[in-house]
Amino acid sequence: MDKRNDKATILCMFSGGIDSSGVLHRLMTDEAYADHPLIVHHIHILNRENRANAEAKAVKAILSYYKSAAKRPFTVSGSTFNSTGFAPLKANRFPFDMDICAFLSANICAARKDIGFVAMGRTKTDVESGGANFMKRMQRAQAIFKSVLSLENGYSAEYIFPMVDFTKKEVWDFLPEEVRSNTWWCRRPVYSEDKKPEVCGKCHTCKEVNELIL
Repeated sequence: MDKRNDKATILCMFSGGIDSSGVLHRLMTDEAYADHPLIVHHIHILNRENRANAEAKAVKAILSYYKSAAKRPFTVSGSTFNSTGFAPLKANRFPFDMDICAFLSANICAARKDIGFVAMGRTKTDVESGGANFMKRMQRAQAIFKSVLSLENGYSAEYIFPMVDFTKKEVWDFLPEEVRSNTWWCRRPVYSEDKKPEVCGKCHTCKEVNELIL
């Protein structure tokens, strides 16, 4: 972390998933971040995967835990990105989460010049198993971030990855049980009649979690 910004605000982009929960927990508990004001931001991503409600439930439960357990204050904010209108285009793909986070976090930074760092959930597992495609997606996301801030008269914020030296399994073990039990990872949740989300067990993140963690 850049020493010249040793008191800069940190913006934590929080999805309620394993990686971002690891980031949030470290920001809450590690003394290295104690002097930085903290904003926790969740994007309600509405798309054909239909996971926004499941993620919102996880975010609410986890933030409730930290509001009572954490020894440091933090601000909570949220936004919505809706790509369900892409349906008439019969598009084969919708915006990557990385790109959405990059665009919206940069705009938050532009509005709040006290923000020096944007904390993102990248793990050692992502780097080692994601390959060239993952790195290209990361580079594109950071290019989006920098592009949005390019007209901000010399102001710059930067990405940080507090959990990049940890495997996903280590992140899981790092989390308190109250957080682990409320994280959400499934890309295609199944909703029961009472609208309770259940993991599908078939998507790539469900398979990854089953192999690495459960």
